[in-house]
Amino acid sequence: MKFLIINCHPDNRGDEAAVHALVDELNQKYPECTITLLIRGSGTPYPNMPSNVKMMHQFIPASGKSKFAHEIAVLSKGSISLSGGEKELINEISSSDIVIHAPGGPCIGDTYYNDEPTYLKIFDLVQKMKKPYMFYAPSMGPFTNSERNEWRKRILNGAEAIALRDPISADKVRALLPGKTIYQTLDSALQHDIDMSENEKKLTGYEELEHFLDSHDKCIGITITDLLWHPVHSKDQKTVDNIKSTFTEVIKELTNSHYGIVFIPQLYGMGNDYNLMKSYCLNDKDFFVIPDNDERYDTYFQQYVISRLYAVIGMRYHSNIFSAKMGTPFISVSYEQKMQGFMEKMKLSDYCIVLGDLNEQKLIEKFRLLEDHYDEYKQYLVDIHNDMKAESYKTTEILSDVMKRIG
Repeated sequence: MKFLIINCHPDNRGDEAAVHALVDELNQKYPECTITLLIRGSGTPYPNMPSNVKMMHQFIPASGKSKFAHEIAVLSKGSISLSGGEKELINEISSSDIVIHAPGGPCIGDTYYNDEPTYLKIFDLVQKMKKPYMFYAPSMGPFTNSERNEWRKRILNGAEAIALRDPISADKVRALLPGKTIYQTLDSALQHDIDMSENEKKLTGYEELEHFLDSHDKCIGITITDLLWHPVHSKDQKTVDNIKSTFTEVIKELTNSHYGIVFIPQLYGMGNDYNLMKSYCLNDKDFFVIPDNDERYDTYFQQYVISRLYAVIGMRYHSNIFSAKMGTPFISVSYEQKMQGFMEKMKLSDYCIVLGDLNEQKLIEKFRLLEDHYDEYKQYLVDIHNDMKAESYKTTEILSDVMKRIG
């Protein structure tokens, strides 16, 4: 059995976590399977994948020759390929039993509007080649800009199944497709428990980090993004400046309260937020930044490190997922619906700040609330761990049902 997973986003520990958990669960359920991951663009392959996983750069029909080559491939139902990249894509689709849209952000919908056609066009080809496909717990929407809605509807209605990882996305897709069954599960990364023993050994071998954790009574994990890459927020200089000023002051207050700060970069490879995190460090004694490009310290290692922290303040979506998974209380700063939706779903909205409300006072208030209810919060995460894991695994069960149905 061969699974083709397309639209895998590179250079990001969160997307790595979601895809790696999917791969690990597929290997447990289908031990003889082969898996191909198509990594968008020229991004860095995911580290430490099993031996039955092949990773390739995904052909992207963005403009010019690539766009023309893809149009010919679609018109010919995959029988004509005018570029090597298109030919590889056709061959992978043809040889697969099912095509799976990788878990990830809201790439279908208005949020990443300029890039959306490159996602939809791949499915034009998949449809023409009559290959079954499903959407494996991404986020989606909104669909306010309606000029593409007929295209979106055709692609989504043709799926064997659509599972979405947050209730806001599910509501938006149900409104777009009132006759289609839409499943609402949880983020893929939550379904697969990490190997605690293996990652404890990694930490033991990482003497600088282990010493830092041992030398502070309590450590706070922090992830920050300046949003300069974001198609919407990057246009608002006031928001960008506010992130910098808010986190600078909050970090000063946390260190004055004798917390150690562990920055957890979420980008690696061709991405980089190590330098951004490093810019917030005030000294070498109270601040530590996990390296971003060492394959040993992959997404599973990050999750283990988070399990050793007192709490996390996370702007990056998956740092919040990792914290919930590992039972570490956290504050979420939400810049997209995927974060806010997850916090609402898990009844943790009291510990979430939407980006427009972010300021030093509110973030400190949220953190003091976490401190005041720390034991209760931590126990709640422990209590819901198996429920989160089971709900995340429902997407794999949906895929299994699809495989039985298509024979």
